[in-house]
Amino acid sequence: MGHSKVKKICVKTFLYLLIGSLAVIVAFPFVWMIFASFKDVKEFYVLKPTLLPEKFIFTNYTELIESLNIPRYYMNSIIVTAVQVLANVVIVLMAGYGFAKYSFKGKNFLFLLILSSTMIPWVATIIPLYILANDFHLVDTMMGLIIPGMADAFSIFLARNFMSSVPTPLLEAARIDGAGESKIFLHIVLPAVKPLISVIAIQKMVSSWNAFQWPLLVVNSDELRTLPLAIAKLSSQYYDSYNLKMAAAALTIIPVLIVYVIFQKHIVEGVSLSGIK
Repeated sequence: MGHSKVKKICVKTFLYLLIGSLAVIVAFPFVWMIFASFKDVKEFYVLKPTLLPEKFIFTNYTELIESLNIPRYYMNSIIVTAVQVLANVVIVLMAGYGFAKYSFKGKNFLFLLILSSTMIPWVATIIPLYILANDFHLVDTMMGLIIPGMADAFSIFLARNFMSSVPTPLLEAARIDGAGESKIFLHIVLPAVKPLISVIAIQKMVSSWNAFQWPLLVVNSDELRTLPLAIAKLSSQYYDSYNLKMAAAALTIIPVLIVYVIFQKHIVEGVSLSGIK
């Protein structure tokens, strides 16, 4: 066996070990959470915690469903996430296409203004957003939950850069053939940016599904609580229901895992193409 082959085998082995170690580090908290959701509450207070429960207890899930209105919280999270994802995809794609392929007065200034908003921490915008929501009577309403998350500045930046690679002569040829702007956008531009759509939709889905700060501030009634707020509801000043928390977290993360498993190919392809373009 040649020296070059030995070197390649050593490099591959090192990379596999490194990737495997990182995978274990990333996956361990989720695995621990799943097993912890079947533990008795007393096992969370032992000095030497173990990964596997002493006895698998399924009553944590039944007690959780009985103590909290989990189906309602699930439905609220689904509604908020679905509307925000759909609105974000439409707004981001149209804005990105406009910035990439149209010339209008103040385009560069407006794009820089949108881009500069990504440098402002989300926490710094909460108070102005709440004042606006209160002025428009959106506090403790479903629309108050949805509207602030309907567009994402960084996704607009990503869409603009991605759509800049769509050949302009192709669009001009379609216009010469008599195609309208809506037909060009739907039949030429969108098929060319499918990986981008996947990345934008999945990123927004995860952020919307896990949103906590804004729902905590704007929601007062129990009927509008989302799943992250339901988990927080299991804590009090004197006691934490860790067993129920783990069960609630496991139920919460299931939709996100399903989306990632189904669309993992599109996620990788979209991220790689975004970096190239």
